[in-house]
Amino acid sequence: MPSILRLRLNSFPISHCRSMLHHPLPPMSDVDRLVAYIRRTLTDLNAPPTDAAYEYASVPLCVIDAVFSIGVRYESTERTVTDFCSRYGWQRDGRGRTKEHTISDFLRILEPYENRWEEMANKVFRNRQRTSTRSGILKAEATYRFAKALQQFGIETFADVLKAGLQNDLRRAIKAIPGQGSGLSYAYFLILAGNENGVKADRMVTRYVADALGVRNVAPENAEQLVRQASTVLRAEFPRLVPSGLDNKIWKYQRARQDGGQSNCRS
Repeated sequence: MPSILRLRLNSFPISHCRSMLHHPLPPMSDVDRLVAYIRRTLTDLNAPPTDAAYEYASVPLCVIDAVFSIGVRYESTERTVTDFCSRYGWQRDGRGRTKEHTISDFLRILEPYENRWEEMANKVFRNRQRTSTRSGILKAEATYRFAKALQQFGIETFADVLKAGLQNDLRRAIKAIPGQGSGLSYAYFLILAGNENGVKADRMVTRYVADALGVRNVAPENAEQLVRQASTVLRAEFPRLVPSGLDNKIWKYQRARQDGGQSNCRS
């Protein structure tokens, strides 16, 4: 053996070799696991969401979508929004490029039906879905109460949402509406209204995060935090990736994987 190589081997303690064998690399953190899983399962991480809902022309349409989309096939929600726009002559898409109807405009349509929720459901939304199959209120009523809370906090337009939509008092007021206690509708409303830091930790998102971590369940608040942290890590490579965009890609992937593309509900 050449003397230089022998010297190098002799200078490397055998005890250090044994230490390396018995001390593997530190375990991956939950964020690392989620990032690795995202890399394996998701594509086009730099591409923004292409869903029409992200281009709604007015805040009230975001309210309708956020309330009516919970627990149902999303196609029914799309029909509800589209039918409302056709009935009242509102532009559905084209944010920033067409007239923006305010929350007050919306409430002027709804207020004649206040406390006549069945009539509102039938005539305004043509949708009789409830917030829950167990003593839930009509989603028509929940939509009215959601819009009323926004108005009381001075939120009328997209600019108002981005300026004041994260107030804790407003969040509590929305969550006090029957069927809104989980906060999922409010989180989704903020995303649709342009909050790029928003994550809606619904069943699809929490299942995806649980799969990434190799566990059975993940609390929604933990899933929400992990998705945000993963977005931050991945942004070094994908500079256009934001938490709301990652949330959208996760949801679409998980829906297709778990339901074979047949189920399409955001809950």
